[in-house]
Amino acid sequence: MPKLRLTTQRESIFNNEVISKFELFNSLFLTLPFYKIKDTGTLLPLFFKSCEEGIVNGQKPAQVIEEFFGKYTSYTDRKDIIDLLFRFIQYIERQVVLFDAVEDASFTKLNTTDEQSTLAFILKKNADNKPMLSKIEKLIDELSLRLVLTAHPTQFYPGSVLAIITDLTQAIRDNDITAMNSLLQQLGKTPFFNKKSPTPVDEALNLAWFLENTFYFAAANVQEEIDQNLDEYNLETKKILELGFWPGGDRDGNPNIHADTTLEVSKMLRQILFRCYYRDFRVIKRRITFRGVEENIAILHDVLYKNAFDQTCELHDISDELRENLNKIKETLLKEHDGLFVDLVNDLIRKVDLYGNYFASLDIRQDSRVLRSVHAYCRQNKPISSLYPADYDKLSEAEKLKLISFKQATPVYVTEGDDLIKDTIEVINEIRGIQKRNGEKACHRFIISNCQQASDILQLIELFLWNGWSKDNLKVDFVPLFETVNDLKGAADIMETLYSNPFYKAHLASRGNKQDIMLGYSDSTKDGGYLMANWSIFNGKTTLSEVSKKHNIQLAFFDGRGGPPSRGGGKTHRFYASMGKEIANKNIQLTVQGQTISSQYGSVESAEFNIEQLINAGISSGLKEKHNVLLDPENKTLLDAMAEDGYKAFVDLREHPLFVSYLEKLSPLKLLSQANISSRPVKRNGGGKMKLEDLRAISFVTAWSMLKQNVPGFYGMGTAMKNQEKAGNWDKVVKVYEDSDYLKTIVDNCMMSMSKSDFVITAHLANDKEFGAFWTQLRDEFELTKQMLLRLSGQATLMANYPVDKKSIATREKIILPLVLIQHFALEKLQHDQNEKDQTALEKLAVRTVFGIVNAGRNLA
Repeated sequence: MPKLRLTTQRESIFNNEVISKFELFNSLFLTLPFYKIKDTGTLLPLFFKSCEEGIVNGQKPAQVIEEFFGKYTSYTDRKDIIDLLFRFIQYIERQVVLFDAVEDASFTKLNTTDEQSTLAFILKKNADNKPMLSKIEKLIDELSLRLVLTAHPTQFYPGSVLAIITDLTQAIRDNDITAMNSLLQQLGKTPFFNKKSPTPVDEALNLAWFLENTFYFAAANVQEEIDQNLDEYNLETKKILELGFWPGGDRDGNPNIHADTTLEVSKMLRQILFRCYYRDFRVIKRRITFRGVEENIAILHDVLYKNAFDQTCELHDISDELRENLNKIKETLLKEHDGLFVDLVNDLIRKVDLYGNYFASLDIRQDSRVLRSVHAYCRQNKPISSLYPADYDKLSEAEKLKLISFKQATPVYVTEGDDLIKDTIEVINEIRGIQKRNGEKACHRFIISNCQQASDILQLIELFLWNGWSKDNLKVDFVPLFETVNDLKGAADIMETLYSNPFYKAHLASRGNKQDIMLGYSDSTKDGGYLMANWSIFNGKTTLSEVSKKHNIQLAFFDGRGGPPSRGGGKTHRFYASMGKEIANKNIQLTVQGQTISSQYGSVESAEFNIEQLINAGISSGLKEKHNVLLDPENKTLLDAMAEDGYKAFVDLREHPLFVSYLEKLSPLKLLSQANISSRPVKRNGGGKMKLEDLRAISFVTAWSMLKQNVPGFYGMGTAMKNQEKAGNWDKVVKVYEDSDYLKTIVDNCMMSMSKSDFVITAHLANDKEFGAFWTQLRDEFELTKQMLLRLSGQATLMANYPVDKKSIATREKIILPLVLIQHFALEKLQHDQNEKDQTALEKLAVRTVFGIVNAGRNLA
């Protein structure tokens, strides 16, 4: 089967393998009764039709729903109406699961890697070119990919449902109708939501499902292919892939995470890993029954079993012991048994090399403002109090830098700090214990959110030196996170200061002269709009690469990418493939969040494909190292102007007096906390008044996606392009678009975001007394952006270049249209006085619709 298919072939496969099968299996699904409501499946198609006709006619959601009940049912009581709407929701959110399973079952038929970008093809092409092979070997030696799973509240499928999806996908592949029928019935009886909010440990357990069931196999399979390809050309292999983990370590804005949480999660990751090892080892033990390996088999059985299941087992890093015994077994098989079953041993050795004693590296993250408070608290206590003046916090940055001395000390705490202070001090101490039990890489990065000055990093280092760590054994990497547009502008100056600091310079040298820098897409988009966020990060990467190269520092950008394009998502691998030589791109690191985890890494096949895509992007980018045309003075000036115009348009919108109230009244923003999907609060100021600056970027983006308007993913783009046309620069815009893969990717992802928008659904708001003009402003910018993007790209419709993705999105949007109308119906009713019972029911109704809408979007929140 050829690797590269024509678009028409993919469309044909999609129609036959996905659309047709979904329609067939959906008809079976609609006959399943839920909760003794026999007519739900019968009425649902009629409800779909009423919703479609209603929005075409510009009706309000309440009108659509009330007319449906009057025409097709005898229900008049509010309770009966809401009850049936809940049944519709249950069906629809399971239809989304069915579509996911059908689409996933066709994954390998629909998705094939661009063969010319694979390592195998590149090696074959250059088999007789020794200089190029040496260059490839050097590139592989420097290349790395770190995928970091985060517990951001956009993963709506519980582990039980994920397991059903996995089994259902296999049943569809096998055309096993009997199994499908049973699984659909199981799905109908399995709850999709939590009755109470999960704890951070619950979140970690939910995400560990992916580690155990997909990444454990997929990463090893990808690494095996790399090893085989390099071995064929006698090139040295290298571990390329690393996994990271945030649940239990990311305490930024989450008061529910404490040091004991971090400790518990680190132990849980270790135990799950050893259960995976033990599962593989049992196959080895069952097959390798020869003489000469008995002792090593017995040792491995003992240590793996104890570490997997014995809660009282003394924990320490045993990865070297595992490798030693596995390699002895391998040697015996090769020498005495013709290498029989050596592939099983190689597979487990490879996994131990990949995952060590920890599975995924647990990152610690905290906000710089909290860390400053901890530093101030420690300065109040002897002997540290003698090192700093009382007015230290009021000093300039330059004055602070002169005073930071990096002296090791053991403070005598006279008073007890608040919970955040205690947690920071405790987790700094706990990191050492985690490294001792699980290995250094188990927990070695501390990420500083909202990093605004060099002292934020240096003061944190002092906190380590004051709380049990020594200068000579500081096995921790300090990672600044630059999030807002202004922070990104000053990032290079901050790093210049750090690289020039003698202590920090020596610390980096002890860590291999490597520096990770995290960049946040979500907050920069919320802060400055889609175009400015992407352009600020591009410029930030350019200047940070320059200053790091000047100081001979190997830089790795850690991209805080969310699911949707407005939070850095979309076709991520194309971003990395489009980087020029001016941007450090040999170490790819990114967060994988929410629905992106289940949609892109929910099966071994999809995980392998997406991991390979990212690695191939790094390889192709590293070999090409082309100059990025966006840095040419004329092009840069053009993009600077466009980004500034987009920024101004977005900021003007944000400052509109109706901006926050529009989201509060017309989206389920205020109700998201009732979804019980996260241990983190929706906003940062607890129960205070809703303020835009306190609102989390995820909640912000989710609210717009519920309205089917996706404002953060496009607003300002149309204005920016129109202004250039008015200035007579349109031909220049077209030229830079044609020459820049990076700009093409920004445009394509913007189109994806817009494809999941539908202003027709809320067209009735045009006549709303309070929000009519505001809605019209949003709609007009959407239409302008659509018009300008189509003209720029030469496409007839949004995403015309990706017809399969376009059809998948359209089908998903059609499935959840009734959910959107039910949600808006409930919110509309809540704007009027309701008795307590009806208000509670309507709030629950609105919240329940969120699950299916986000799940269908796959990268919507």
